[in-house]
Amino acid sequence: MIDFLKNRKVQIAAQAVVITGLVGGTGAVLTMNKPVTLEVNGEPKEIRTFGGTVGQILDSQDIDLEKNDEVKPGIDTKIDRDMTVTVNTAKDISLTVDGKKTDEWTNANTVGQALADLGVDAKDADLSADADDKLKVESPTDIAVTTAKALTVVADGKDVKVTAPVDTAEDALNEAKVELDKDDFLSVPMSASVADGQVLTVNRVENKTVKEKEEIKPETQTKKSDSLYVGETKVEDKGKAGEKEVEYAVKTINGDEVEKEKKGEKVLSEPQAKVVIEGTKKKEAPAPKDDSGSGSGGSDSGSGGSDSGDSGSGSGSGGSMSTEEIKAMLGGPGSKWYQVAKCESNFNPRAVNKQNNAHFGLFQFKLATWQSVGGSGNPIDASPQEQFDRAKKLQAKAGWGQWACA
Repeated sequence: MIDFLKNRKVQIAAQAVVITGLVGGTGAVLTMNKPVTLEVNGEPKEIRTFGGTVGQILDSQDIDLEKNDEVKPGIDTKIDRDMTVTVNTAKDISLTVDGKKTDEWTNANTVGQALADLGVDAKDADLSADADDKLKVESPTDIAVTTAKALTVVADGKDVKVTAPVDTAEDALNEAKVELDKDDFLSVPMSASVADGQVLTVNRVENKTVKEKEEIKPETQTKKSDSLYVGETKVEDKGKAGEKEVEYAVKTINGDEVEKEKKGEKVLSEPQAKVVIEGTKKKEAPAPKDDSGSGSGGSDSGSGGSDSGDSGSGSGSGGSMSTEEIKAMLGGPGSKWYQVAKCESNFNPRAVNKQNNAHFGLFQFKLATWQSVGGSGNPIDASPQEQFDRAKKLQAKAGWGQWACA
C-alpha cells in the first residue's frame, strides 16, 4: 500500500519581486535579475529572481516541499535566464477500478494523467470524471473506472461479441442485446463481475407437456391339462400387447432433456393375455426288461452323463419308438447326436452301463446329471423324446465335452 500524506500543507503564494537597495546602478541590477517560469501543479507564472538555485526560488515563494513532491530540475540546480521550474505536489486518490477500491497517490495534475501514472488503461473506459479534470490538492480525489472488456455471449447457438465498459454479467447481456425468458439462466450470476476475455453462456429452459404411446405387456395365464405330461407345456394363445398414452412433464436445457415426470396415462387398447397349457398327466412306469437280452443294446466303450465313462448296454426297442424312429429323431447318420447315441447306447433308450451301473439311457446320463437338467427318476424310464430334450439342455449348458464320443 502506498504511503499517504497526512496534515499536509502546501503553501503557494505569489509575491511581487521587490528590488531595493541595489548598488552599482541600473545596469548591474538588470544583469543580476533573472526571469523564470515557476509552474506549480500545472499553473505557470512568471517571476524575476536574484536567487542562485531552484531551492532558493522555492524558499522565496514560501513553497514547502513534502516527501513525495516532485521538483524539476532538482533544488540544487543553478538558475538560468528563462528557465522553467516545475513543482508537482503529491496528491491522494481514492481509486475504484471495476469495483475494486484502493488508495493511491500521484504527482499528476489531471484525472487522465493520474490514471496513466497508475497504469490504468482508460481507453474506451467509463470514467466518473472527465480526463481533463484537475486533481484536488488538499483532499483525496475520487475516481471510479469501468474498463472496456472484450466478452463473448453464447446464446441460441450463436456467439455474440461485446467490447464495452461493463461491470457485471447483466451489463454484458444488455450490451449484447440478449434477453432472458422467465426460466432461463446464465452460466454465472447476473450480478457477478466480468473480466476481459470471459465467455458467458445463456441456458434456455423449456418446460413442456408431451404425450407418448407405450406398449402394455400382456399377462400370462396358465391352464392345467391332462393331455400333456407333467413338465410339458404348450402355448394355446400368444396373446397381444395393449397400448396406452402416457403424459409427461418434460424439462429441457438448450434442447437437452434433464427432467421427465409422469403426470398420467390413458389406456388406448387393452392387452390380451397369453395362455399357456401345463401338463398334469403322469407317465406310467414301463415294465422292467432284461438288459442282457438281444436287440439294439449299447456299446461298452462310450461315456456317460457329465463325465467320460463306459457306455451302457441293454436291450429294448426304445419304448414307444422304434430304433429307426429314434435314429430319425436324432437327425440321421450325418448328425452329431446320431453319432453320440450310437456310441453311448447303440440307440437303446433303456441301456444301462453294466460296468458301473451308474450310466443310463440313450445318452448314458448319471442320475445327478439327469436331475440337474430337470429329469426325475431314472432316464431309462423316460421317453426317448424326453431323453433327447434333456441331452440338448445339457449340451447347451456344458458343451459337447460331456460325451467322450462327441
